[in-house]
Amino acid sequence: MPVDGADESLARWLVPAVLIGVVAGAGAAALFGLLHLCTGWLLESVAGYRPYRTSADGGFRTLTESGRPWAVPLVAAGGALVATVFALWLAPEARGHGTDAAIAAAHHDPTGMRGRVTVVKLVASALTIGSGGSGGTEGPAAQISAAFGSVIARRTGMSRQQARTAVVIGLAAGVGAIFDAPFGGALLGAELLYRRSMDARVLPKAVIAAVAGWLVFGACHGFDPVLGHPTGGLGGAGGLLLVVLVGFAAGGAGRLYTACFYLVHTRVGERVRRLPGRIAAPTVAALLVGGLGLLVPGVLGTGYGLLEALTRRNVLLDLPLAVVLALPLAKIAGTALSVGSGGSGGIFGPGMVVGAGVGAAVWRLAEPLGIAPHSPLVPVAVGMAACLGPVAHAPLGVTVMVAEMLGDASLLGPALLAVGAASAVTGGTTLYRSQVDRIEDEPGTPAAVPPGTPPLPPHQAGPAPDGPVAVPLPPTLVVPQNPLDGVTGRVE
Repeated sequence: MPVDGADESLARWLVPAVLIGVVAGAGAAALFGLLHLCTGWLLESVAGYRPYRTSADGGFRTLTESGRPWAVPLVAAGGALVATVFALWLAPEARGHGTDAAIAAAHHDPTGMRGRVTVVKLVASALTIGSGGSGGTEGPAAQISAAFGSVIARRTGMSRQQARTAVVIGLAAGVGAIFDAPFGGALLGAELLYRRSMDARVLPKAVIAAVAGWLVFGACHGFDPVLGHPTGGLGGAGGLLLVVLVGFAAGGAGRLYTACFYLVHTRVGERVRRLPGRIAAPTVAALLVGGLGLLVPGVLGTGYGLLEALTRRNVLLDLPLAVVLALPLAKIAGTALSVGSGGSGGIFGPGMVVGAGVGAAVWRLAEPLGIAPHSPLVPVAVGMAACLGPVAHAPLGVTVMVAEMLGDASLLGPALLAVGAASAVTGGTTLYRSQVDRIEDEPGTPAAVPPGTPPLPPHQAGPAPDGPVAVPLPPTLVVPQNPLDGVTGRVE
């Protein structure tokens, strides 16, 4: 049903928000289930490689290396090849990491996302990640659910501003559902479109959509936190110092992660323009990632099982120190190759894995010195938030999402401290280059329209009465734009 442009009240948005959330939750549930099937069939049965598994994915399980290691890179390359051909054939915009495409659509063409993207992105991502490609599920979930919102907006005759809201709350519902984190997902919807502000008025609608999506996803796959219920405390003054150290280190890792991803993405985009090359690049990259995954655990697939493993003291202590130190770098390289080359997968979740690896490494180095808490939970959790939150410019959403994924609200304080420390390192680095700086820069708003531009029709002439409202982020989480952040541009 269309939402009356003269009445943007929450009551008028209740039915559309629930509808978008339900469809987004169903899409996230389908992605989760198909990825589980592809991983079990391709990576486990064919390649004989059993990755770490989360509590929410059938019970926690540690990694079992393949008895036929030669098959792992071949399976990863084969999955990337099929997924790339499938995406190029039906919906080329489904390639890449997805979230940036959803952000760009919300800003520039909120009714223009094609419905077929939902199916193509779902299948291509499940094949790519399920065969061993290093990528996350949130990017596909974001693009799939944002496309649902765009289609609903187009079919119901929403105005441009209303369609933008539909895309944003679809994104929020999809990401919140796939991570069993509805409130973190809703905050992401409010934060993710901008580098230096957030859209406060979209938040109530995003909450409704995200909770509806979470209910649908949970009805299919359960409501337990993604990473179980690990326990662990801060451990006094030493633990507090460790949180700050993890924050600084994770901030540096976030900058490196962003730089490496865009280095690969830009080089491939500049040098690979013909169809054979666009197919070959993700395939060759997957072959390399398959080999890297044999050397460092947790590189293949989403790595979410590794997140849970690193919160467990006995598992982390059993890993060789050299492997623990290599984890963040290996995940950075694996994701840059898998997704930066044009493979279908997310870069949000792997950012959490990189941060968790940083927290685990700091804990392992501090543990023999007696200054680390007994459990690595807090350093690992704050590393997840500190690596991703500042470079995604969604510090609050990511922090709340990490707490929801671990089922522990006591992590919020330490995580915000670490995010503040990381923000001092990341500067203006952004993982999503389709973000605009502030709400005032939103395309179509009066501040963003050059002088002398002819007026738009009334239904497009700017934000509706319930349009965006700028809310500055906390000062500790906002630092000046860094001039060395590289070339900006839209990611496909």
